[in-house]
Amino acid sequence: MAVAGSSYQRLPVLLKTGGRVWQAWSAMGRAQISTAPASFSRQNAVGPMQIQKSGMATAGPQNLPKLPVPALAQTVSKFLRLAKPITSAGELDETARIAEEFLASEGAELQALLEQRAQKLPNWLTPWWLNAAYLEARTPLPIVTSPGVLFPKFDYFGTAEQTDFAAKVISAALQYLDNMINCRIPLDKAGNVPFDMSQYAFLYGTTRIPQEGKDRLRYGFQEKSLARHIVIARHGHFFNVPVFDEKGAPLSCSQIVEQINKFVLPQSESVNPHQIGIVSSDNRDDWARVYQRLKRNSGNEQSLEAIETALFVVCLDKPTTHGPDRTDGDEQARQSLHGGGSESNSGNRWFDKTLQFVIGHNGYSGLCYEHTPAEGPPVANIMDFICDQFTANSFTTKNAEAPFASVKKLEFSLGDEDKEAIRKASEKMDAAAGDVELKAYTFKPFGKNFPKSQKLSPDSFIQLAFQLAYYRMHHKHPPTYETATLRKFNEGRTDTIRLPNPESAAFVEAVVAGVENDKRLAELLRNAIEAHKQYSMEAMNGQAIDRHLLGLKMTALEKGLKLPKLFTGAAYKKMQHFTVSTSQVPTRNFLRMCFGPSASDCYGICYNPQEKELHMVVSAFFSCPETSAVKFVQMLEMSLLEMEVILTRGGARSKL
Repeated sequence: MAVAGSSYQRLPVLLKTGGRVWQAWSAMGRAQISTAPASFSRQNAVGPMQIQKSGMATAGPQNLPKLPVPALAQTVSKFLRLAKPITSAGELDETARIAEEFLASEGAELQALLEQRAQKLPNWLTPWWLNAAYLEARTPLPIVTSPGVLFPKFDYFGTAEQTDFAAKVISAALQYLDNMINCRIPLDKAGNVPFDMSQYAFLYGTTRIPQEGKDRLRYGFQEKSLARHIVIARHGHFFNVPVFDEKGAPLSCSQIVEQINKFVLPQSESVNPHQIGIVSSDNRDDWARVYQRLKRNSGNEQSLEAIETALFVVCLDKPTTHGPDRTDGDEQARQSLHGGGSESNSGNRWFDKTLQFVIGHNGYSGLCYEHTPAEGPPVANIMDFICDQFTANSFTTKNAEAPFASVKKLEFSLGDEDKEAIRKASEKMDAAAGDVELKAYTFKPFGKNFPKSQKLSPDSFIQLAFQLAYYRMHHKHPPTYETATLRKFNEGRTDTIRLPNPESAAFVEAVVAGVENDKRLAELLRNAIEAHKQYSMEAMNGQAIDRHLLGLKMTALEKGLKLPKLFTGAAYKKMQHFTVSTSQVPTRNFLRMCFGPSASDCYGICYNPQEKELHMVVSAFFSCPETSAVKFVQMLEMSLLEMEVILTRGGARSKL
């Protein structure tokens, strides 16, 4: 590991040899921050270097294009096309009339204002998206907002081996940080198209701070110097644990284990009766009021400061059990997503922290990450790297030579109001955790190798299987969200790849209706896959409808204009209720990600298509009698196998 004293030692140094002023956005609104990260990419290990005041080094500006504003008529046309499968004939006629009026009147004005905004900002969407999708939301972070990520099962059991494993995860995570500092992170690409790498800068040391009405992000890279410590949680107790010596060299695995054994374990044998961390799972306004009350005490303020500036949190969890209705993978998903409730490990969390490694007692581990600063792929890349270090058995073994700080237990002075808040938050978390149905599932008959053999997009093939499975269960087409990356653009985040479309609707209806003509079914399936693939490409090129419509809506709200009928009509409302929310997060290693459904009658599906298998976690709510993750998985397996048969029997596309 090349961290040694060389790179971490120079963290306080400010070296500006080029770069740009990057627009960062926090809960306080727009703020210009000089020397903030342009990229953490490496392109042949060359490029101007920047070391920020926090010590984060970047490989110079990427000069990526700005996110375009799509043509208004194009977006409205696509909107009507995508509304067709989920609206009645009367609703669609009314929507077409409203859309025509929108184009002829207020739509043109809003489009012109949005185009003006796009000229002024590095990215017209990202500030709005950060606020609307995350910081202004008052709902709890666990389950719906913060995803869980599942490591493969590792061969360890019991407290001693759990501690050793945790030390290796810490060591590997610090190695990845060193790669960022020294610009050794490979440039993410789609083919030969480079992606914006700024999200990598937001992962270490970042915390979401609760505030009434609107939260803010406290970025690690903005601190005067990057932290030298992490926080370890055990039995609801929190500890400030140094991971670098005074010269900037990382502690070895054995030194980290020694710190945990000497200080953390003896002071956390009993469960904390007042686990303040669980309040971070509460409604954001409720948590904000507790947070502000805590900060009035200087000791509490110091403890909060240690947690907020820590590079990341490591949760040493207590053992869990489960009945026959859950597999070990299902339980692993529960622990990574929400901790299983107050009697399990939900109180052993700080949900505001961007990176929070969850180390189970029995070989199952994962990560819970706060979604606001970054999308899944940068986080998955950290997880992949950690897995690779275990495969290679490559960890820091040389002892740091300089002195380092002692472990410090973080104490909180709690009043009766705070203890009551803990009790209420525990009750709410128990109810929420008990309601989430999680099914970790691997489809083994084939992976993305089969659709590739048919010269079809694996992602589109899988998405059509989701459509068919849902239609079989519920006899209607589901408004479906799939994450589309906009990282080919400066400061890009995401847009939506939408289903159903007319082609997907025609295919699933024909299958469920029992059409027996294999060639016809194969043709309908190929048409549907191609239509989805085409829209996916349009979305990643900034030409989808969802973020454009959001921009027009936000423009009207910001300018105090009357909201157009397009945004209050039946079609728009139906399209915003995503009955199926999905995200593809591909990795080299056996990793799965999970998140909860967006609403009570919905499904959440995160999937990882590998060459010979398809890995996923499907979620639903027990409280909704119509939905079932277990039944959806059964329907999905049936659909995948049937689609294989259709393509195999139906042959290649016929020439029409």
